[in-house]
Amino acid sequence: MGRAGLAFAVYLVVAGVLATAVVAGAPPPEQLCGVCGPSTANDAEIAGARGPGTLDVYIDDDGDSRWQATVPVAEDAAERYRTDGAALEAAVEDAWARHHVAAGDVRTVESRVAEGAVVVNYTVDDVAEPGVGDAWIVDYFATGASPTRYEMVVERVTIHAPARAVVTNDPAGAAVEGNAATWTREGEVPGGFDEQTYVTYGGDGPFGSMRGYATLAAETGPTALDHGVRGGVVPAVVLVLAGIGIGHTRFGRDAFDAATLERLIVAVGIVGAAGFFVVGAVTTAGGLAPELAALASLSAGYALLGSGARRLARFGTRGLVGLAVLATVVAAGIAHLLAGPVYATPLAFGLATALYLPIGHAAERGRTPVAIVALAALAPIAAVAAVAPVYVLGFGPAVYGLLLMPWIAVVVAFGYPVALLGRRLAHE
Repeated sequence: MGRAGLAFAVYLVVAGVLATAVVAGAPPPEQLCGVCGPSTANDAEIAGARGPGTLDVYIDDDGDSRWQATVPVAEDAAERYRTDGAALEAAVEDAWARHHVAAGDVRTVESRVAEGAVVVNYTVDDVAEPGVGDAWIVDYFATGASPTRYEMVVERVTIHAPARAVVTNDPAGAAVEGNAATWTREGEVPGGFDEQTYVTYGGDGPFGSMRGYATLAAETGPTALDHGVRGGVVPAVVLVLAGIGIGHTRFGRDAFDAATLERLIVAVGIVGAAGFFVVGAVTTAGGLAPELAALASLSAGYALLGSGARRLARFGTRGLVGLAVLATVVAAGIAHLLAGPVYATPLAFGLATALYLPIGHAAERGRTPVAIVALAALAPIAAVAAVAPVYVLGFGPAVYGLLLMPWIAVVVAFGYPVALLGRRLAHE
């Protein structure tokens, strides 16, 4: 084994030990429902339970809440609890999970039997806070920097805003209808409820939605900006150096004319788009996976760069900046049509790649395109900010940013040909 192989083996061993240590030291997952066990880290359950049941969280006008857990039980257990209040109280007391979302915050607890199920109501204060205008935000379930993990356990979780309000955002994994946001699980696999779940609610209509998203931005924006800068600064510096270096290197500058570069870029884009689409169609059922849809759409945008560069070069560097933005918007539209919600990371790096076209054009004309290079360098910062807060094996955003370096390599690899095209077009 050579030195490189030995170093790689040592790296794998160290990484494996660190990953094992972090996972072993991670806290157990928390149940969303306090009495709906059992779960991964909890054996407690209501005696006689026939299933995990459901959880409804009702929020009042002051941001306090009543949690209603409904757990189906066997007929004999239901009859016993209906006639023996002490037995019901003891069964509920024994069912509380050691690790659940509202642990330490539970106030009043009331239990009853209804329609073959034990219904447990408990109150939790301050689950929502006022925001912009009449908007409110449920921030109780957002774990922030905590390593907390959720385990859904129940078949359904529904958060109900006050009766006169409507949910104004689109929480991940939830179905929104009126004043309720609902998460469900499929089969026996818990999931669907994210550790950074926020729900905004308030007045109906477009202005209500605007106030809701403004409230969400005010809540999450500072952390997103902090993590974006801390995680994206190193990749951003690399992109800045690459952008500046484009105007000072002669590598490949005279190897191709503009027409050849155009055909090459269009061909790479078409082949890439078709390839990712075919792979996705063959390997995934029920539609194209979002990741493959993003890559296919970025390839289509790359082809658009090659086909439109000469036409817009007549408007100078600004025209090519417009083409770069247009190609990214088109890619986003294609991705949305193919797979729904668009991932921010590939689109941010797609824009950075496309901006190499005007960067090369400006550099060849003797200008240092500071603003365009800076815009391209924002890509990794935006990519980290879009998924903030970010933690990798217990480490902060700086480590996450280093994991984006392969994306930086892709940007440079595919950006350099379009930069060469921009340089050739600068002479026409």
